[in-house]
Amino acid sequence: MSTRGIIRKIAKQNGVTPKEVREDMKAAIRASMTSNSPGARAFWSRLSPDGKEPSIGEFIRACAEQIEI
Repeated sequence: MSTRGIIRKIAKQNGVTPKEVREDMKAAIRASMTSNSPGARAFWSRLSPDGKEPSIGEFIRACAEQIEI
């Protein structure tokens, strides 16, 4: 499923707009990137070694890979 499809499905399930889902996901990514948790730091150093904020699609793919592991 595409990132767009995932966002639409989440929006529909929660009775919000896709825009709201994207904004909430971006806020969650930003908050997690500044976490002091060792697990979060390790995740972000692998996903974004340059410190740049990943796209929502990149984040979803990285999370899916972690679930597979």
